[in-house]
Amino acid sequence: MVSKLLALEAYPALRDLDFRILRGVELKMRHYKWVPLEEIARFSRVDVETASFRLGKLDDLSLIRRRSDMGYIGYQLTIHGYDALAIRALSRKGIIEAISTAQIGVGKDADVYAAITPSGERVAVKFNRIGGRTASRRATYHSHVFADKRHTSWLYISRLIARKEYEALVLLSPIARVPRPIAWNRHVLVMEFIEGKELAELRDHELGENEAGEILDEVLDEYLKIVKFGIVHSDMSEFNIVLTGDGVLLIDWAQYIPTAHPESYELLKRDITVLLNAFRRRWGVKREFKEVWPAFEEAWSESRGEERKVQVEEVEGW
Repeated sequence: MVSKLLALEAYPALRDLDFRILRGVELKMRHYKWVPLEEIARFSRVDVETASFRLGKLDDLSLIRRRSDMGYIGYQLTIHGYDALAIRALSRKGIIEAISTAQIGVGKDADVYAAITPSGERVAVKFNRIGGRTASRRATYHSHVFADKRHTSWLYISRLIARKEYEALVLLSPIARVPRPIAWNRHVLVMEFIEGKELAELRDHELGENEAGEILDEVLDEYLKIVKFGIVHSDMSEFNIVLTGDGVLLIDWAQYIPTAHPESYELLKRDITVLLNAFRRRWGVKREFKEVWPAFEEAWSESRGEERKVQVEEVEGW
């Protein structure tokens, strides 16, 4: 698990040439698993000796890794080097001015930090970590993101997932309670800072049955709007619900799929089942699936331009 941003510690020591070399490794990794030293020197417009020296420094900072047992000397970008490139890009674009070294959130495949924009706004910066800490079997949660891609570098997959979540938030923020997106670069997503608490962090006794029931109804109302719009979360649970002073916020949209996707129907069923089970188990809120599901099935069908009659036997058999 990444507990701190090593790129922030390294950042003050980096020069323009270092970033040019990191960029060269990044681009050449499209063609090489381990990028030859000569290719990096050529891209960076320096001689091999200078490139080798700077790469040695970047290796010491854990921004790249070196290998020399292949008949040539080659280099790969690490997740920390990818962090450094993304931070520099967001800084130069005037998106962020400073990032806190302390985490404000951590998930199975991402770390979140607080940051400040040049105008003084506090924002959240999410660094995707697919492959860095996520075993391949867990990364299959995102398999639809890269199923048709030849390039399967974990850095590239993390980039695709960040872009995917940014696109989801752009679509959903005007119609539902989700975080407001601000920008994305590489594997990093910048969004509004949320003052709130994840539902999963609450102890069971902190919510009464009635209050929990009201929260569940609000979550279902928000999710119903989203399904009508044509999107299924695919990972809806108490871990992706934040309680704020203004109500609930639905987060973590990296795994969303459109309702046109062939798996969307079953994934939507799973989302609703997981929600109802969590509220029943923790707070005794009783909402029967067969009572909740018809509205979602109708919304799902409507979003696809279909008319699907609810089959009682389907509901009861789920």
